Amino acid sequence: MVIEFSRQLGRELGKATIPIGSARVAVDGFHKGEDGVTLVEVWAHVGKAKTAQRDKVLGDMLKLALVTSVLRKSYPGLTVESYLLFADSAAANVVNGKGWASLAAKEFGITAKVITLSTEVIDTIKEAQRKQDIRILDECDES
Repeated sequence: MVIEFSRQLGRELGKATIPIGSARVAVDGFHKGEDGVTLVEVWAHVGKAKTAQRDKVLGDMLKLALVTSVLRKSYPGLTVESYLLFADSAAANVVNGKGWASLAAKEFGITAKVITLSTEVIDTIKEAQRKQDIRILDECDES
């Protein structure tokens, strides 16, 4: 997803760890160029988010907001673009819906993008999700 988004933006994004105070914050995608900094977090999920999954996305949003704020304070005038990438629109509803998360994303200047993936990649994500669903494993143990 990061590679595809890099292609769309026309700039190379790579993983990065950004020092903030005594902590280090890892992001899925980072680019620093003459025109500013791009930050990216990715959620490769298909379908509606469950509560814990929603919390993961909100944590990513908080991470992006923190890094953006610190960079802008440390480098006044620096342009910082922050993106949350999603595998489909149902997953993106975490921040594109009508709730407070959507308002927070707008307030923090975080843009949600749905990356078009091949059917094969979507199927691979779905299979990984099925394997991670503990309820399915519990049902298999009962057989």
